[in-house]
Amino acid sequence: MSLVEVHVGLDDADSPLGFCTTFLGLLLVNELKKIGAVFLDLPYLVRLDPNIPAKTRGNGAVSLHFRLEQDKITHAENIIRNTVERFAEKHGKTDPAVVISTGNVPEELKEIFQRALSEYVPVSHVHSMFRKLSAEEKIRLVYAYRDRPRGLIGAVSAVAAYPLAQYTYELLVYRDPRDKTAERNIDTNMFLDIDKTYRPYIFSTFDYNSGRLLATPHGPDPVLFGLRSLDPDTLLKALGTISGSVSFRGYMVFKTNQATNMHLKVKKKIASLRPYDSVVVYGRVDSKPRIIPGGHVFAEVCDDTGCITVAFYKETGSLNRVSRLLRKGDKIEVGGGVIPREKNTLNAEILRVVEPAPLMLEENPRCPKCGARMTSAGRNKGYKCPKCGFRSTTLGKNIKKFPRILEPGLYIQSPIAFRHLTKPREIYGLQPVTITSDWLISEKWFYLEQQ
Repeated sequence: MSLVEVHVGLDDADSPLGFCTTFLGLLLVNELKKIGAVFLDLPYLVRLDPNIPAKTRGNGAVSLHFRLEQDKITHAENIIRNTVERFAEKHGKTDPAVVISTGNVPEELKEIFQRALSEYVPVSHVHSMFRKLSAEEKIRLVYAYRDRPRGLIGAVSAVAAYPLAQYTYELLVYRDPRDKTAERNIDTNMFLDIDKTYRPYIFSTFDYNSGRLLATPHGPDPVLFGLRSLDPDTLLKALGTISGSVSFRGYMVFKTNQATNMHLKVKKKIASLRPYDSVVVYGRVDSKPRIIPGGHVFAEVCDDTGCITVAFYKETGSLNRVSRLLRKGDKIEVGGGVIPREKNTLNAEILRVVEPAPLMLEENPRCPKCGARMTSAGRNKGYKCPKCGFRSTTLGKNIKKFPRILEPGLYIQSPIAFRHLTKPREIYGLQPVTITSDWLISEKWFYLEQQ
């Protein structure tokens, strides 16, 4: 019996009350392996434009990519449907969707994924395209809690991300989903040891400036902690060092577009910016930045099409402090999210200083006879020396250039302000490890305690 390529996407199975779409992914992997699924890649954890106000909780969709015998696909769909029906949260803010595509991923879906990374995509557009592809039997809806599920955008995008071009890895470790307490009660020193041992190949674990642990969530979901890395074997090695100290229900390694800046690949002119865009703009600083009570910094940046206010909020830490050094005339690139207020504002996530404007100081000339600093003799009358009385109509101001404290280069937020997609400074220039088919077959990348 020949094996058929299968792609499953799911989103929005959690709610403010708990559960987690990624844990649902682990449950599905465990069940699909039992019926002979041969995985083509790790499960995907796909993050989309973080600025969309109506995004699903956590803005993270999951997709599974595997081969399966043709006559088992209907059975697989039943397993998926029953598992989602049993475990997905039933809540007014939960709107799950699960889709399945066999064969090659339809090219039409790629456009939705690319758009959803950096701009608002109307639900109506996705539903319209989905109906067309369903009629052509290229994709179908396996499960939906409502008629027009909001989770469809994430589910479709997660499928269309295959094969993921830019990626890192994340190990998510789970407790029993019935435990909905906010506290994880994990020793912070354990994660400090991991950070000191494995950085930069394990990253974004701890923010030393704020003293805050970044590896643990603080909600009712089943995620106990998460570790991010460029190498899945390093993640499993780190887990091995602490597994005796932490009790967990299961774990799974995901391939993810987190920490790639994938949402900041689109460059636009200021006049073409739209609300909720994640975008990079290039321009000049139009005036000295304003610092308001509370420490937020606002700068006007202009290009040849218009101007926009760029906000460097206090919470961005080091980025906020750097923004205070900007001056009129600086050439910069700013990446971030366009937020509609009285007028559009670009909330900065990264700043690239391209060319700082020189710091100029104008001084009156010195007297050529006695060396004293001259003063103005009146409008259009040149200068006079207050010491010896010498006058001149030919002398002009002396202009001095001083070096700037602000240097060209890339500046990013402090880790405490990172979005899921933010690329940390320590992994710039590093490449993720490529996993092999043998590594996937080993099945060491997931574990679920049987109950």
